[in-house]
Order: sequence, then C-alpha cells, then structure tokens
Amino acid sequence: MTTRILTPLILTGLGMLSAGVLAGALIIPTPAPDGLAAATGPDTVTASHQQFADERTVEASFETSAEQSITTRAAGTVSESLCKPGQTVESGTRILSVDGRPVIALHTDTPLYREIGTGATGSDVLALQQELARLGYNAEGNGTYGWRTAAGVRQLLSQAGETNPDGRIGPADVAWLPQTNVTPTQCTADLNASLTDGSEIIKTGGQLTAVTFPTPSDLRDGKRTFTLFGVKASLDANDADKIDDRITDRTFLDQIQASDGYKTTLADQGGKKPTATLALEQPINAIKVPPSAITGQNGTRACVSPDGKRAIPVTVIGSALGATLIQPEQSGTTIDHVVLGHKLDDVQCPATTTE
Repeated sequence: MTTRILTPLILTGLGMLSAGVLAGALIIPTPAPDGLAAATGPDTVTASHQQFADERTVEASFETSAEQSITTRAAGTVSESLCKPGQTVESGTRILSVDGRPVIALHTDTPLYREIGTGATGSDVLALQQELARLGYNAEGNGTYGWRTAAGVRQLLSQAGETNPDGRIGPADVAWLPQTNVTPTQCTADLNASLTDGSEIIKTGGQLTAVTFPTPSDLRDGKRTFTLFGVKASLDANDADKIDDRITDRTFLDQIQASDGYKTTLADQGGKKPTATLALEQPINAIKVPPSAITGQNGTRACVSPDGKRAIPVTVIGSALGATLIQPEQSGTTIDHVVLGHKLDDVQCPATTTE
C-alpha cells in the first residue's frame, strides 16, 4: 500500500525537476563559442606608406596621313625593284627598272606629261629645270630646254643607271612624286610584274601621324607616361601646365604601328577604341589610412588625428583597395598612426586659409 502511494509522488517530483531545468536553460543564455564572439575593432591604427602613380585609363585615337598612289608610264616587265615598305624614296633616285631601263622617282611641280628635249618650252620644262637645280644638276631655269638642261638630264639618267642617255626625258622615264620624298607603305610592282601605262608601283600614306587621348580634368601635377600596347611615351606639360594630349614622337609612333595591338585595332570592324594608361613618371610617396580616419573633408582637403585631439591637415590624393591615400599639407609632417571613428568627434579640422 505504501509503495503504491510513493510511486506517483516520485514521478511527479521528477517531472517538476525536469521542467525547472528546462525553464532555466531558456532563461540563462548559452555562451557563444570563441570563434563566433563579436569582434571589436581598434580605435587607433598604424599608418603605412604606398607609392601612388595616379594611374588612369583613357581611350586612344589615331591620326593617319592620306593614302596616295604612285604610278609610272613605263610599260613592260619589272626587271628590278628597289622599293621597300618604310624606306624613304627620294626624288632623283632609281626606284625600279622596266625591261632593263631605269625608272626614276622624280618630283616636279608640273608632272612630265610628254617627252621633252632641246628647244621645248613650257611649265613642265621650267618645273624640270627647278628640280634639276635642286638636285645639283645643270639647268637654265628659264622654261626653255637648252643645252644646260640636256646636260643635266644626261647626268640624272646616267646616275640612275641608264647607258648612253640622249638628253631627252619623258613620262616613261620617271615615276612622278607629289613631294620631294615619299615613304612607301606598300610596294605594288614586284619583280617580274607586268606593267602598263599608268600602273601603280607604290602606295604611300596611311601612316600613323599622331596618337591622341582625352585628358582627365583632375590629374595630379607631374610628368607622366602614356602606355599603349606595351609601348611607353613620356609626356611633357604644355604652356598651360597641362600634359600634351597629342603624341607625335616618330619613334613612339613607329613602335605603335608595328605592334600587334595596332594591327588588331585596324582590323576591328566595330571601331572600338583601345585603352591606354596615364601614370606619374615619378610616383608619389603617399600615406595609407582607413577611410574612417578622415574627418572634416572638403573636396580633397581633410584632417587626420594621432590622438583624438590634434588635427593634422592633409590632402586626399586617391584611394586603393578600401584605403584612403593622403599627404600632409605641411612638408616634413610625420604621420605614424591615426585614430578612427568616434575618437574623432572632438577633432576640429581648421578651415582652408585664403590669401
């Protein structure tokens, strides 16, 4: 009888104890594991240094010379070709031979349109005499083809390799040049090619004459480098202390024109402009701090503080990977560490002084 009474009482007691333990577990918070504990950041950090080149990306554009075609009136088979792309052809020099007879590249203000000799007169005669004189040969210079002009023509043709010239000259003897020299971009009369009157022998023009780019308005002062397709050019400031945004240096242009990047750009039918980089030639030694170390910023001017009391005016010169890059306004100022966030509440950044 006694056992029957005690059993329910014991079970009831155990149930109440379990409920109490459960209630206690719900009321008392469980400590978080060490790895999940809330992190508390420092309020002072050490400033570091970083080289700042103020690198910018700009679109490059190209300027090229107009294409021209050099032709000859000589007809026959090309027995010799002296043309080489990129190698300048001077007036008065042999450019090729047709059926063994030399063809001279010749600039005259009036192209030779007929065969002329002793006694001929006209603007073409005068133009020939002027070019002969420029090249150092005999010529009267009066528009009448005299013995001096005939002697000069014989000298010119002999120098070019013609045997026994008779002192006469005509369109088949020359390839007319629009200026005193040209630089072929393509030689179109190969050895053994068959020519007719008016055949093209040289293509000129299409040469890269300049690379241009838009200049960002907020560049840091300083001499810069321009890099395109791995080729670098040094940029000088112009009279307004701005970098020159048009590069005409021949060495740089030749390297660009020979690059695979330039050839790919020309072949791109979409017309997408290539990108280049502008960077300071001498990078700035900048101080790197967290953005929360900056206070009182107005444009590029701001302050930092080493102790939460003293304000050091600085110039904000850029940012990198979530950090702010600064320089002290006053040369010789050292910034080893800075305070962050709420520790800047009592720091007053002095206003810019104007004179």
